[in-house]
Amino acid sequence: MPACLPALPAVQPPAKAASVAVAPATDSTAAAIEAFAKLQRAINQLRDKEQAELAEPRNKKVEEQATIREKYRKLRADSLKTHGYTAAQVNAMTLRISSDDALRVLFEATMERLSK
Repeated sequence: MPACLPALPAVQPPAKAASVAVAPATDSTAAAIEAFAKLQRAINQLRDKEQAELAEPRNKKVEEQATIREKYRKLRADSLKTHGYTAAQVNAMTLRISSDDALRVLFEATMERLSK
């Protein structure tokens, strides 16, 4: 998480995932999730472009694929820097969201809203 974003509060997961009751998110939590969702959208778009480029028939040689992978690795690193994250922060936030039902629901809703 960038330094300007507060740490997300710890939330106990509900007994049943099917009946997740989402408590209203604080402004700081919602802002942190929104910033992370914007980063995820950018990374997902890069991944889609990379996969499309790798699938092109002219790019089937190992050397060409290595060049494409390196190009997109650099683009992803630039995207992290632009959004104010490190790889370790992304990993920590991903773990946090994937292990907290309330945060996951908030993240998914934010991703859906941003995709419109």
